[in-house]
Amino acid sequence: MSLYLLDTNILIYFMQDTPEVKSFFYKRITLESTIYYSFITRLELIGLPKISNDTAEKIDMLLNEFYRIDYNLNIEEHVLKIRKNKRLKIPDAIIAASAIYKKSILVTRNEKDFKGIPNLKVLNPFSE
Repeated sequence: MSLYLLDTNILIYFMQDTPEVKSFFYKRITLESTIYYSFITRLELIGLPKISNDTAEKIDMLLNEFYRIDYNLNIEEHVLKIRKNKRLKIPDAIIAASAIYKKSILVTRNEKDFKGIPNLKVLNPFSE
């Protein structure tokens, strides 16, 4: 079984029908795959300035297709470890910690932001 956690940027590319991300989903995602997203991703997407109610509804419909990882103390501990060793924005640290917590592969275009984080596997659909 494959476990993936989608970074916020991947969901944005997905909604924009970006070929590399669509190809990733067609090639990698199977019925045996489990796909997660972090609660912080919803905040990042729907909290964008000038987002319409219609777009927010579409985002929620898309997110309902995946498993949400909510905040918990295990993720908080992973965030603290990550931030002590690497200068990373809190939303990115939460996303990385969520992937580590679920033992899933983080799917992101921003490989360099997550480089060097122990126990984190990263996949970039743009470099496949």
